[in-house]
Amino acid sequence: SRREVIEAERAEQRQKFLETVTVGDRVEGLVKNITDFGACVDLSGMDGLLHITDMSWGRINHPSEMLAIGQKVEVEILDVNLEKERVSLGLKQLQPNPWENIDGRFPVAATVKGKITKLVPYGAFVELEQGVEGLIHVSELSWTKRITRPSDVLELDQVIEAVVLGISTAEQKISLGVRQLDPNPWDEIEVRYPVGTTIKGPVRNLTAYGAFVELEEGIDGMIHVSDMSWTRKINHPSEVLKKNDDL
Repeated sequence: SRREVIEAERAEQRQKFLETVTVGDRVEGLVKNITDFGACVDLSGMDGLLHITDMSWGRINHPSEMLAIGQKVEVEILDVNLEKERVSLGLKQLQPNPWENIDGRFPVAATVKGKITKLVPYGAFVELEQGVEGLIHVSELSWTKRITRPSDVLELDQVIEAVVLGISTAEQKISLGVRQLDPNPWDEIEVRYPVGTTIKGPVRNLTAYGAFVELEEGIDGMIHVSDMSWTRKINHPSEVLKKNDDL
């Protein structure tokens, strides 16, 4: 049986490979197979697994973006399991880790520029440099506008500026904010609208307990139903007000 001879040869090759290789070694191999989660690399008779998370410091959606079957690659040995005859490989480990000294390149409060790579319901991911992404949470997009989906105001591949709010080197996360590029209109709200001042604005919304009046873009004031009349008992604001009334 030729198959048995080949299997015996491969078993001998695997054993020899496992006995000579150590973690941290760099070896060459051929890409044998590609799956959604990684690639199988033939290391002269020994198959090694190159997981998608160890292919690049940056974001990739599928291993086929970086590798092709039959391609020769240099990889680093990340782990060797002698009992299971299993070898874990890394490709990104051959390149410097972009998260080293990240605080020095992107300090907190610094204004940075990047490209939007992904939009999700809770925020937007921004590539600051290859292998380094930051997240703008939906709550950090505007001081006054109620934005429910980042895709309402942002687009993929859009280049934007943001402010670094926080960095976690251990978790490789950077928090970003866009609204911090502008002054917070609520910081001086008491100066612009001191108690006792008479103001004017349109009714923007009515609720069971009162009416909301726009003072300026993004800032509303509320008139509680109990503050609409000294003498009348008003059960609902619609008894005396309607939407878009100027008060």
